[in-house]
Parts: sequence; structure tokens; C-alpha cells
Amino acid sequence: MNVGWIARIAWYGCLIGLVGCRSAPPEEPRSQPYYWQQYRGVNVGCDIGEQDVEELAQSGANLMRLSMPVCAFMELDSPYAYRPEAFATLDSVLNWGERYGVNVLIDPHRYPGTEHPWTMLGSDPFWQDFKWHELVINFWDSLASHCASRGQVVAGYDLLNEPQVNLKMQKDTPEDINLLYAKLTTAIRQKDALHTIVYALPRVYDAEQDTLYSYHQGITELDIPADDNICLESHTYMPMAFSHQNIWEEGAYVAYPTTVEGVTWNAAHLEQVQSDLIDFSKKHPDVPILIGEFSSPRWTGQDGLHYLTDVIELAEQHGWSWAYHAYRESHVWDPEMSITNRGDSVRRANAPRWELLKSYFARNE
Repeated sequence: MNVGWIARIAWYGCLIGLVGCRSAPPEEPRSQPYYWQQYRGVNVGCDIGEQDVEELAQSGANLMRLSMPVCAFMELDSPYAYRPEAFATLDSVLNWGERYGVNVLIDPHRYPGTEHPWTMLGSDPFWQDFKWHELVINFWDSLASHCASRGQVVAGYDLLNEPQVNLKMQKDTPEDINLLYAKLTTAIRQKDALHTIVYALPRVYDAEQDTLYSYHQGITELDIPADDNICLESHTYMPMAFSHQNIWEEGAYVAYPTTVEGVTWNAAHLEQVQSDLIDFSKKHPDVPILIGEFSSPRWTGQDGLHYLTDVIELAEQHGWSWAYHAYRESHVWDPEMSITNRGDSVRRANAPRWELLKSYFARNE
């Protein structure tokens, strides 16, 4: 039997238990938590390579939010087996992060019981049956065991991506996101008392008004636990008419600042719609905030630069961390490509969007 197959069998055996299996030697035991720090970074996909991480580190970024929807940790169909190749990818990215000084926020992004690859929907079976929650709780129990000794390179555990809940969600039912977060936190803390746990703020659907509120407003529906190493995450894609224009098909161009349905979107309005989260942040300065995704298609030109600046400046004003979407993950958002020519997918070190982001990365210590 050759060495490669021996390694694979050993890895599979580790994966079944996922306790004590590491691709890097464990560090000395630590008793103090790795508290969340100030991060300015990017989202990355599971196809990122070592050279990408090295060059990201050279830009000054200090965070990768590693999103895994296209290489999920679990099969989406029964028996929902764990996928060794996904855990191997995670270990590689963690190793590169340690090597080059870029911490990693682990974002599984998708689980069984969800219907969309990029976001969670209020109609997902996930919110209708506790069996889906049990799968995720068991997964995080395993992942926390797997990563507990990885040290500072693990920025945190990003539990859910863009959950959607009902305004009048029923307590102690599968739609109760607070109950799920409490269970996940308990499971993780039994295996890892050191790393930050990240709660995504939900977008909230008001059936009576047929209105979907943004992630920032979801702060009003979230119970904050007694755990002192929690970070809250929001995403900024407002207004969608600008942030998601012409991605799937060509249409009329929407500028920024812009007026949508009688509302003028500019820096002042971005601050206004985030007032609930801003107020919370002022009252609870010990609870860190992350803007985990924000962007516009790269071909929105100077308007896109203006929009990104407004989002980043608001985060900077309130001491929030942020992660641009996305680095070398899709040509739609790639900051190293042309900001005017959709068909030009050549990466350039001095691309305007990349230069803007690097000017803020320079503030990292």
C-alpha cells in the first residue's frame, strides 16, 4: 500500500471522530480566549491557493472570511456525510493564514435543509424541523474539536450565512433563531472555549406588512448571550438595485448615489437605515460588529468606488470590522479587475478598486 493511500485512510479515520486530528502541530495549551480584533479583510472561496493568500497578506488585509458553499463540509442529502476534501481545504487555508499572517473566519455558508447556495431563505425546510438543527449542532461540535487548538489564526466561527426569520417567530420552535444560536454556542463551548463565535444578524420578514427588513435591523430580534466572546455580523447590499445590477442579465444602469422608489440612497441614508445597529454598538461597545459582506459589481466604476467608500467609512466611524466581497472568487466582484469593462478580466496590481481597499488595509496593525 503506497504512502498516499495510507495518508488518506489515516485522514478518514480522523474525520470520523474529528478529535485530535490536525495538519499542523498543536500549540501550547492556552487558557485565555482569542478575542475578536479589528479586522479589515475580504471574503474568499474554497478555490483560493497559497499564492493568493501570500499576495493578500502583502496587500495589508488581516482577515479571510472563508466561505464554503460550493465545497460544503457536509453532503446536502442523506446520510449527510462529512466531506474530507472540505476539511482538508480548511486546514490548508489555516496553514497558509498562519504562514502569512492572515486570520481566517470559518463560514460553512450552507447546510442540509437549505435551498439556495448563497443565502438562507425563510421558506427553507431548515426553519421547519429540528432535525436540520441537530445536524448543524453535531457538525459544529465536530468542527470546534477540529479547530480548538489552531490558535489565533482562527478568527472565529461564522455559524449561519444570511438567515431569514419571521418578525413574530415562535419561541422554542425550529424558527427560533435565538434557540438555535444558544444550542450551537453550548455545543461549541464544550469543545472550544477560546475562539470567537459569530452570530449573523437575520433579515426579518414582516408578513403583515409584506416587508423584508435588512440585516442591520435584525439586531432587534436577537438575544445576546452571556458569552463574552461573541461577534455580531451584518451584510450591506443596500440598495439591491445598485449592488446587484446587471449580474445575470444586462439592463439599465443604476448610479450611486441613487433614488429608488422615492428614497435617496447615499452615505447619510446608509447610516440612517443602520441606526438600530449603530445604537446597539454604542450601548454595547464590548460586543464587536463585523460587516461580513458588502460590494457592487466591479463595472459600476467610480460609483462603485463611492459606494464602497461610504460603507467602509461608516464601519470605520463605529469601530466595526469589515470584509469586502470578494477576493479572487468571482469576476463580478474581483477588485483587481477593470471597474468599467465587464469583459476585461485581467487582474492588475493598481486596479482602482484594489487600490481603494489597500488604502484601508494600511490601517491594520
